[in-house]
Amino acid sequence: MRTLALAFSTALLLSAPQARAAVFKDAQLEQMLEAEKFDALAQAAQQRLSQAPKDAQALAAKAIAATGGYDGRALDEALGTAQQCVDLAPREAVCHLALARVMGQQVLITSKLKAIGLVPKVRASLSTALALDPDLYEARSKLAQIYLLIPEFLGGSVGKARELESAIRSKKPEQARLLNSLILARQEQWDEAERELMAVRVGEDAALAEDVRNAYGELGRHWIKSQQFDRVKRMYEQLLKDQPAQAAPYYYLGRLAQELERPAEAIPLLEKARGLAGAGGLPIDHRLGDAYAAEGQVEAAKQAYQRYLAAKRAEPGHVKDARKSLAALG
Repeated sequence: MRTLALAFSTALLLSAPQARAAVFKDAQLEQMLEAEKFDALAQAAQQRLSQAPKDAQALAAKAIAATGGYDGRALDEALGTAQQCVDLAPREAVCHLALARVMGQQVLITSKLKAIGLVPKVRASLSTALALDPDLYEARSKLAQIYLLIPEFLGGSVGKARELESAIRSKKPEQARLLNSLILARQEQWDEAERELMAVRVGEDAALAEDVRNAYGELGRHWIKSQQFDRVKRMYEQLLKDQPAQAAPYYYLGRLAQELERPAEAIPLLEKARGLAGAGGLPIDHRLGDAYAAEGQVEAAKQAYQRYLAAKRAEPGHVKDARKSLAALG
């Protein structure tokens, strides 16, 4: 649900790491989701469904697995699976979250008109999921971000996002910092949003850690537009220190080098990012192709573009650009 759900922020308290409310009750399914192993998640879900066709956890897992890509037919099928989950187990928060995830992914590949019609449905499903499980961070976070990112006529509301943040301020301070940072960014209080973001301690909370990574990317883009490059580098280096096993900080630093027209500096950073956790969700090979092309390394550029075009999780917009760049190399 990137367009609806990408974040800007959070912060770093010197408190003990917070536990997170898992999406799935089954530890194996949860681990696959956290590791973004969507194919394995789909296989595990199908195995369970072959033995228990009405298993709500498995139905939700099967639906969520489809959100790892941009296949319209797969998402249509996943929508039916998620709806079946809701119909069979209306009190299971994960079913409503799965439905929201699928529709959110559809927003990214459908027409603007259809997307506008989907947004209220995504918001409603997230609201239901959160009402059923107030500790379900992903539902709270994505709902807050929808309130902040969409216009008022579609249900956007800074006030409602603030309510979601204040409800967990004492119980989940790190998660609340993220939401507060999002709100501050929406209000264009950029300095305050950055302070909150760089203060977050995610502990073992994988969903919060993902939001923080997304937040760094969004806030970094804002500062890049303002040409505050030293500030961006400091931010990204902090993220690297906090999450060294993740691809995102290396990718962001590589993108910063490209913005500064330093492709030779970008290449090793992007190559490093390729082998780390979370790489599949980032357009690393597309940008790597750009960097190699800028350095005159045509064959390496072609290989990078071809890898990206063959990737299941390649984003439609990046696919179009990468295909055009590959064709230009001859």
